[in-house]
Amino acid sequence: MSFPIDIFSARRYGSCEEFIMKERKHPVPAVDLIIEIKQPDGRIGLVLIERKNPPPGWALPGGFVDYGETLEQAAIREAREETSLNVELVSQFHTYSDPGRDPRLHTISTVFIARAEGIPEAADDAARVGIFTREEINFPLAFDHRQILDDYFSWREKHPAEQEKEESGDIFPSSQKEPEQEETLVELTRVWSLAEAEVIKSFLGTNGIFCLLKGQIVHSIYPFTMDGLGETIIMVLEKDLEKARKLLEEYSGSGPEG
Repeated sequence: MSFPIDIFSARRYGSCEEFIMKERKHPVPAVDLIIEIKQPDGRIGLVLIERKNPPPGWALPGGFVDYGETLEQAAIREAREETSLNVELVSQFHTYSDPGRDPRLHTISTVFIARAEGIPEAADDAARVGIFTREEINFPLAFDHRQILDDYFSWREKHPAEQEKEESGDIFPSSQKEPEQEETLVELTRVWSLAEAEVIKSFLGTNGIFCLLKGQIVHSIYPFTMDGLGETIIMVLEKDLEKARKLLEEYSGSGPEG
């Protein structure tokens, strides 16, 4: 890729690469969450926060991705910081990149659908937090979050069966049901990225191997955040261990760790 570079400016920095790194602006990565909560009356509500800082208004929970974080780690952290909820990420929805979506700067936000239990409590830069049904969200939203929710509700109308499975906890295909308790799960491998773990899980699943991802072991390696890099453990049924190892070798080109 070539860039229109002023040769005198480039000389001032010593190299074109250094000039690009210092002068070229880039969009900032962010995450937003559509957090679904089942209410006492059985209806599904979505968690929204009222922003404490500009731009004002109600919005989806979310924020910027910290250096060293995966998108998934950032989404879980932002949900906890702003709503005090420990969320389970169900799926990645869409990515929104309109340069005007955030009046402060150009951001690219990846939106996750998540679910949680409990009562949210406002924290961090959230002044208030609430749970709202679709009909109750009849007020303006910050950023492009109205468009995000319109897309989400349209998608839900076309995929009602998926939400029913998620609500009942039946999120595995029929061939990938969680095993009975007597079937032993053993560690296949560990990876440093939740996104990579999800890819490996999908690869193994398409080859008939049931596997689970165990929660990340977080390491506080940055002084400005509680979240650093963490291990994700991939577990398979003991009877499928050797087959899974061979499949993983085929996937990665090398044997699994441990």
